[in-house]
Amino acid sequence: MFDYVVVVVSEDLEVGKLELSSLRDDVLLNSILVPVSESAWNGAAGNGLGTLFAIENASNAIGKDLVEEVKQRGKSVLIVHTAGEGTRNVLARTCKNKAFIEVAKLTILEGVIKQFQDFAIPSRILVTWGDQLLLFEDSADEIRKCAQNTHVLLFGLNTKLTREVASKYGIQIVGCAEAEGCELLDFDDSRNYEVAKRKLQKRGGSEVMVNMGMFAMSGVLAERMLDAFSDNLREREGKFNSDELWQLWISHEHGAEADYWLRERADRIKDEIVRAEPLALIKSFPLSDKTAWLDFGTNESYYENVTKILAEDDVGRRLRGFLGVDLSSGKKVGCDVLRSVYEQVEFEKGLVKNSVILNSTAKHAELEQACVINSKLNRIRGKKCVVYNVVDHASIEVEDCFLVDVFHPSKGRIRLKMRIGEEKGAKEKWWYSRLPGNDFSLCEIAEMMSGVSEDEMEDTKRRFEGVVETLVERPLKIKPFVENKPWGYELWCASPRNYCEIETNREFTLDELTSLFPEQILGNPLENKFPLIVKIIKADENLSVQVHPDDGYARKLGDVFGKEEAWHVLESLKGAKIYLGFNDFMNAESVKEAVKSEAFLSCLNAVDAHVGDIYHIPAGVIHALGAGTKVYEVSTASERTFRIYDYGRGRELHLE
Repeated sequence: MFDYVVVVVSEDLEVGKLELSSLRDDVLLNSILVPVSESAWNGAAGNGLGTLFAIENASNAIGKDLVEEVKQRGKSVLIVHTAGEGTRNVLARTCKNKAFIEVAKLTILEGVIKQFQDFAIPSRILVTWGDQLLLFEDSADEIRKCAQNTHVLLFGLNTKLTREVASKYGIQIVGCAEAEGCELLDFDDSRNYEVAKRKLQKRGGSEVMVNMGMFAMSGVLAERMLDAFSDNLREREGKFNSDELWQLWISHEHGAEADYWLRERADRIKDEIVRAEPLALIKSFPLSDKTAWLDFGTNESYYENVTKILAEDDVGRRLRGFLGVDLSSGKKVGCDVLRSVYEQVEFEKGLVKNSVILNSTAKHAELEQACVINSKLNRIRGKKCVVYNVVDHASIEVEDCFLVDVFHPSKGRIRLKMRIGEEKGAKEKWWYSRLPGNDFSLCEIAEMMSGVSEDEMEDTKRRFEGVVETLVERPLKIKPFVENKPWGYELWCASPRNYCEIETNREFTLDELTSLFPEQILGNPLENKFPLIVKIIKADENLSVQVHPDDGYARKLGDVFGKEEAWHVLESLKGAKIYLGFNDFMNAESVKEAVKSEAFLSCLNAVDAHVGDIYHIPAGVIHALGAGTKVYEVSTASERTFRIYDYGRGRELHLE
């Protein structure tokens, strides 16, 4: 267990959140949590100056010199860097910091702290990133022993040098003997395969390790670095990453390219620490091949690594044990669950297969290879997707993408959709530009959310979750719409497709509201489809001759309702007609033959249309509205029409 856990965040508001938060008992243990902000630094600091600034700020926060705590009192310190925009993981927009993103029962930050607690090193400062988990199989005692015999201990994973590896990671070239740790022979962070290959060839017989980006350092080194970069700390400006310093110590090629100000400081620090405490300067610890490295820095890596929880292999089992979750199968209330992590979930109906579902509700869900986290939904169908922090009272269909809701105190709910892996393309296309269907770019969202607290975001989310149910208990005002037709127009007054005027930042159709709140809309909690269509039909020309299916036939076609309707005549010109039923028996063949004739209407009953007349038209009755009429139509909620005759207008007929 560490004596101090220092968490570096971007904003002062995040410091406040961490100070008030209660991390899980099995995460923080008895460590002293010290959140510090990097906001006072001018520009980016890099994790080199960022670490020194964190030490300085943490010392001020605890009222003690943190370096002296390490040097003189043998204290152990963990520094977790979470500052930065987190641009490549869209989930960071929901909580402002990617370290606060949830995985399963733990945030990434909690997971990072928990994984290292057994590896605390007395008299050392361990520095790491807040967007990756490492499930170790190595001996904590071996790591401690190695770290305490060197001023800097890096960590690496054995690999083969390939173009892909060189393009993604920093490379350590090492010589590993039986002694503790590996000798660091060269280091490359150019992301250039040819450069890394040339360095490796110069060190024939050497091994290659992926640089893990974390390191342990002595109190003596921290003290000398604080002194060497005191001018930067005083002015709060400048940037360098720790890897640049290590490269200057061991790589001659890098030394020739480095800025003079950094090279001069690197040489001075090296000379001073070796004189002050005669330990090895720098080594690397080769992590076991069984180490599970789970990075959550991008959309793609988040999806891939969260779904590793479901695997039946060693990594899957260890990850489930680490996170404290199990695989579930069986009937969960009304939902069938197959090989899924299913924690704090209330899905009323549906099927969930090979998915990770956490802290979410839905009336109906059809999910496969999906992650649904912290969401309140109505109906969802999804495959290979991440649905995170979403509140939706309608129906969602999502595949191969992330769907995320961001809640802003004045803008309300902001919906973001992004394809998995899209973040691998040019940043201009996905960070600065608005993705299809999104009202804002990710960059705009990041700027918009600056200064908004986590509490404000949560309050806005809760208001949105509850506002609609309150409003549907009042009378609803329905928005009509007009559909122009070749023969006139239809004014739709009420239907499943009509939107309602509700005081929210999103419109809802009558069908969506009925699905969400069937008892309030229909008085029956068992019904979930709005059952009526009400419209005004203005016929300047004859409408086509039609027939509609009954309920039984409609269900065979996949519809919920058949169509039965009634007309109330509002206006009629002199001689206007309404056509209802055949005036004599006709079989199918005679109907098909009659349709070829322009005199087909003579086969129907023609009735004079009078204002105030009401006509009931059961399903299955052939009918047509004549020119010069205007009627108020009420029908069941079906738009299924079989057109029998259309006056040669060229539209499809349905005679079979």
